[in-house]
Amino acid sequence: MRMLNLLMGLALVISLGSCNQDLNTTILGKKDVPLEGSQEVPAKAVAANGTMDLAYNRTTRTLTYTVRWNSLTGPITGMHIHGSAGPGFNAGIVQNFTGYSTAQAGSYSGTFLVDGLVVKEDDFLRGGYYLNIHTALNPGGEIRGQIKFD
Repeated sequence: MRMLNLLMGLALVISLGSCNQDLNTTILGKKDVPLEGSQEVPAKAVAANGTMDLAYNRTTRTLTYTVRWNSLTGPITGMHIHGSAGPGFNAGIVQNFTGYSTAQAGSYSGTFLVDGLVVKEDDFLRGGYYLNIHTALNPGGEIRGQIKFD
């Protein structure tokens, strides 16, 4: 009986660990969030793609990210975080990136402050911000990914 209780307890811990993150925890993380042409508005039929790894610290209100991309149609002409807009909608730039490689494949890491004034934490945590990468052939954005933690 003791072994059965132990196994049931272990199963409960494993099942809880596989649930979506509680947005009330201090550190939220998400790996391999896709960046795709199909997420652009309007959608782009391109071979380019990428991923983002995200970690958000609710105490410092700081997002740390690593973006990876490949197969772009040409050199990068811009990379930004936009908001507030959910999937299917466009919004203005809230952070321009600098110092990234303009190559058709590469990676970039940085931080983003959810200041509570321009960027509201509730909108941010609900997936209201996105990152996209622009090229000369796709000046409105070639690939895009929503910043979300669900």
